[in-house]
Amino acid sequence: MQFCGACHKNPATIVIMDLDGGSVTEQQHLCQSCAEQLGVVQQKTQLKMSPELLEDLLGTVQGKGRRKEATCPGCGITLAAFKQTGRLGCPRCYESFRAELVPLLQRVHEAASHRGRLPGVTAPPVPVPGETLSDLRRRLDDAVRGERYEEAARLRDELRKAEKRSGGETP
Repeated sequence: MQFCGACHKNPATIVIMDLDGGSVTEQQHLCQSCAEQLGVVQQKTQLKMSPELLEDLLGTVQGKGRRKEATCPGCGITLAAFKQTGRLGCPRCYESFRAELVPLLQRVHEAASHRGRLPGVTAPPVPVPGETLSDLRRRLDDAVRGERYEEAARLRDELRKAEKRSGGETP
């Protein structure tokens, strides 16, 4: 039995894993009360969605002809446990329950894939090595005119660094 890494008194019921490229790089074991104090989990509250509504959203078929219920190989959670709590146990659950989750995500989020905070907005261009000061100034002016202020601030800082490197040369 693993004890809580914070209080070293209670049995650990929550494991926090840091993943890098699909492999675990670090683990932290916590008890429920320490996890709540650290803000890792919220204090236990009633499920905001009734199990009946969650089952309806998942589109479950009741009655005969049910196959053996799938279990996540990573954490051992079953689809029934997910339906009851509304929470998945680990990142591998998304792969294990993909067939059931994709329709749910499409109904709830109106999309099956994450499109970012601002769909359709592309990332600012990456600075080109060896770019001249006049090129940086031109890109800065374009960003300000286009009201892309975050990009303009980044270009301003980049321009200042380039000017220091070149000894304050101006066009």
